[in-house]
Amino acid sequence: MATAELRLSVPVDRARDAVGYALAEQGFSVQPTASGSLDVSRGSMGTTLVAGAFAGQDMHVRFDVHFSQATEGTLASFEHSAVGGFFKGGAIGAAKAGDVVRQAAHLTGERLAQQGLLVGGVPAAPSDAGAAQQPVATDGTWAPPVPPAPPGYPGAAAPAADGSSAAPAYGATPEYPQAGAPAYGASPYGTAPAASGKTNGISILAIILGFVFPVGGIIAGAVALAQIKRTGEKGRGLAITGIVAGAVISVLAIIAVIGLVIFSIAVGSQASSSDPFDIPDYPQDGGVTVGPSEAAPGDGDTFTLPVGACLDNVPGGFISSSNLVDCAVPHTYEVFSSFLLPEGTFPGDDAIATAAQEGCDAAFPSFVGIPFDQSALNYQFVAPTEDTWAGGDREISCLLYDPAVEETTGSLAGSAR
Repeated sequence: MATAELRLSVPVDRARDAVGYALAEQGFSVQPTASGSLDVSRGSMGTTLVAGAFAGQDMHVRFDVHFSQATEGTLASFEHSAVGGFFKGGAIGAAKAGDVVRQAAHLTGERLAQQGLLVGGVPAAPSDAGAAQQPVATDGTWAPPVPPAPPGYPGAAAPAADGSSAAPAYGATPEYPQAGAPAYGASPYGTAPAASGKTNGISILAIILGFVFPVGGIIAGAVALAQIKRTGEKGRGLAITGIVAGAVISVLAIIAVIGLVIFSIAVGSQASSSDPFDIPDYPQDGGVTVGPSEAAPGDGDTFTLPVGACLDNVPGGFISSSNLVDCAVPHTYEVFSSFLLPEGTFPGDDAIATAAQEGCDAAFPSFVGIPFDQSALNYQFVAPTEDTWAGGDREISCLLYDPAVEETTGSLAGSAR
């Protein structure tokens, strides 16, 4: 679908040249195609892909101008696909690209009207062209050269007195009367911009952001490179450094985040499988298991835990008299039952665990006030090991604790919790 249309009073070939010169004046790269249309583009694709709709004047825009015969001469249709602008700059980019095309058609129409080649009105200019445009001279100081009509065409210039043509022959490529103007069909902007002693400000911002805000450094560096290419300013090295620094720091930050996540998962997994009260095999699911030995290694004497006694968190994993504390001070465990196993050979850890669970479950209601399966409290038990059994240890002690807190103050007897 045509974005804008111009009607010219000249044949198709001359109309194509006139439109091409007017577009080149605005800074567009204009290339004729095999089909007879014009392929028009401007801006940096790299900058647009990085900065999107924020690329401003450097936003990449590409459109076609198609020519067809009309009653009055030639119809020039400016056609632009919003799909390309959308993918390069989002919805805002598509709108800006469309505005640039409409602005180009508007300025081209004004130029052709000055030359007396336009039939009808000039297309309206958009409210926001999305990019700065070069002003079109309105004082008649100069205009892009347009080949005159061929001899015999209405309005063609008459030959000079000496028989020479007063204007370039139709179809010839005239010279621009202004130095530095790009030739129609040449590479963008004709020649490389002249070197400038000024350092591009965006390139300075790029190297700063590259270390402070890496993504911003990448974007600013890409914009700066595009501007330097157009203006010839200094600062290319600064812009590249900003891009490289931003990219490297971004990669390192991503690696650090991934490492932190893996470390957190590993630490969390280890913490969930360990005893928060420093007692081996703490029953996380509310069950019970075999607790630490009653006696420290190498101590042949057994130590009896009286019912109602309170213990600290047993950081060493072995219970002794030094672990007993007053129940009025913060503590971890409270002994709520103690009973002896029958004499005989060592029955094995599984048999002892079964006997301990049955005995502690039976004693739980009378001490706490409600059955174990209705209580928010839990218990641990201390039982004989094979080594302490050989020394005559037969006692199992049931240790009550509150899994919701690390320490309890006061007795839990009769708490009915």
